[in-house]
Amino acid sequence: MDTDPLIHPHQPLITPAGEEVSIDIRMVPVIERLWKIGLRTTACCQDVGEATRAVRDSQRSAPSTFDGAGFIAYHDGYALLKMPREDAQTLADLLGRMPTLSAAISDRWGPEGWRMNVPLLHNDGVTQLGADAWVHFPKDQIPALTEALDTVLFEASTR
Repeated sequence: MDTDPLIHPHQPLITPAGEEVSIDIRMVPVIERLWKIGLRTTACCQDVGEATRAVRDSQRSAPSTFDGAGFIAYHDGYALLKMPREDAQTLADLLGRMPTLSAAISDRWGPEGWRMNVPLLHNDGVTQLGADAWVHFPKDQIPALTEALDTVLFEASTR
């Protein structure tokens, strides 16, 4: 997991690789289930806009021409899962089959829709996709995501 400043209340978890990491409290059930399914994560946040605002406000020592207000407004109320691209795609495929979240996965521009961003990396004249995807989704969907992941785990256990 990334080592961004801890803004939200958090809890330590042990990764599948045995490393201790701090996870935002509201994201703990999601992360635990993703790991049980075998999906990897590299970072998470229970509200990106809120966290960005807190970091900006804590680091502001002089007025700036860029205050991040647009970024913060765009991400307010959105949780984040940062995952290897392949794992993020697998998650989207799994959730696309769940009645509770299929509309959120397929509705790119609606207020309940999920967003998946993969950075373009340009080095030495070559452009490629970044290794990780940033999956943003409304934080109010954390309980529905947790329930959907429980369904995935249950179905896997009954095969």
